[in-house]
Amino acid sequence: MAQGLGITLDSYNMLKEYYDGQDPEALVFRNDPVLARIRRKQIGGKYYPLPMAAYGNGSTTANYQIASNLAPQNFQGFTAQVTPGHLWSPFVLNPDEYLASRTDTMAFISVFAVKAMMALDDLRKMLSQCFYRMGYLEMGPVQAVDATNQLYIDVDPSTAMTIAPQSQILFAPLSNGVPGTYRNTAPVVVQSIANVYNTGYTRITFVSAYASTVAVGDMVMINGGRDQNNNPSAPIGLGGWIPAVGYRTGTAWTNYIGVNFFNINRSVAPDRLAGQFVYRNAAAGESYTQALLRLLKVTRRGGAGEELIIVVNDDDYGQLIQDALANRAFYETMNDANKFAKTAVTQGITQFQMAFSTSWITRVVDSPYCPRNYSYIIDPECVWLLAISGMEKTLDELPTENQPGAPKATSTPEPPKQFVFLFDDMTTITPVDLTNGKGLRVDYTFIGGFGISRPASCGVCVFN
Repeated sequence: MAQGLGITLDSYNMLKEYYDGQDPEALVFRNDPVLARIRRKQIGGKYYPLPMAAYGNGSTTANYQIASNLAPQNFQGFTAQVTPGHLWSPFVLNPDEYLASRTDTMAFISVFAVKAMMALDDLRKMLSQCFYRMGYLEMGPVQAVDATNQLYIDVDPSTAMTIAPQSQILFAPLSNGVPGTYRNTAPVVVQSIANVYNTGYTRITFVSAYASTVAVGDMVMINGGRDQNNNPSAPIGLGGWIPAVGYRTGTAWTNYIGVNFFNINRSVAPDRLAGQFVYRNAAAGESYTQALLRLLKVTRRGGAGEELIIVVNDDDYGQLIQDALANRAFYETMNDANKFAKTAVTQGITQFQMAFSTSWITRVVDSPYCPRNYSYIIDPECVWLLAISGMEKTLDELPTENQPGAPKATSTPEPPKQFVFLFDDMTTITPVDLTNGKGLRVDYTFIGGFGISRPASCGVCVFN
């Protein structure tokens, strides 16, 4: 820390802060670049139907008698009944906070507006996290444990994207591909989060010890992610619609795919009803790019359109760049008559595209919310965000072209001060009794889910 001014305390007390309109910075992560590009629809009712025809009746043959005998058989048709999940992001404002920060002369920014921005951003980021997961608020697997004191765990950065100090965490081993019984009966509270620079993991430290049975591979789960029947409570995303359970082999996969998903038994045609799947053949030296091209091939076979999106974790994106730079080129700018020009050599890529025949991956997008070692190819024409509640405020700050940067602290105006039920179909404001007087509580609500009307056109690739 700098020493500051070399003046006496008496003189120091006469000085003022220098203020020229500084805006506070919101030290939050970037938003997901994919969520803004999928289709969205405001819905109602008990569920949203997505009808699908998977197979014909099997009667086509060169023998008319055989064809006649098979003709009465029906085609295999299915209707997914997409039911909504729930997310809430609340905060409380007390009268002192509001009255002391109403104008620019009182505060850098209204406390009411900052709290609204942070709560809405938390909701937006949790919805982004849900887009890649199974609806249990399962964030990702434990990578390392504190075997001595059970006070910290190490996880992939994508696991910790929506975990903050004071978050309540539970742990569960996987059972038939989904989170099983909790290891700890009560959640543990997060104390701090920090990167572990020599491993690339993120360390989550807790206020108190977690259960000694927590093990590497257990799922890190935010409290409140499933109901009393252990069904997911949050919106179900790609992890459920295009599952990679057990790498689609063995008992776990057989048991998982045999359970109805939104009223569909997907085991009769997994590649059509649960999306395409590719497991990278690392033993044979298959690169990430080669594995993704295999996935592109099978999604095209499954009816994918011309313009698709590949989304990968930002760590895995670095490996894709290494593949792309195996045959790298340099662009060199030499000094010319302008004496102020500089010599520069640039290495890297600004846009990465892939093609198989006439199907193009027009965007290979890096998202920190996508789980590490997983990549999804999606056809944005058949992936839906289906909401009963309002969703425009939640989606406002999402990047549409994979732009860098994070939301500004000043990006969200103050909500109404009047007590109101579901303003804009998503904001409820109610009075609360606080120790320093009457305050208000603001609840941002998202009720909805994700749907894929043509799962065969999308797919998942597992790199590890």
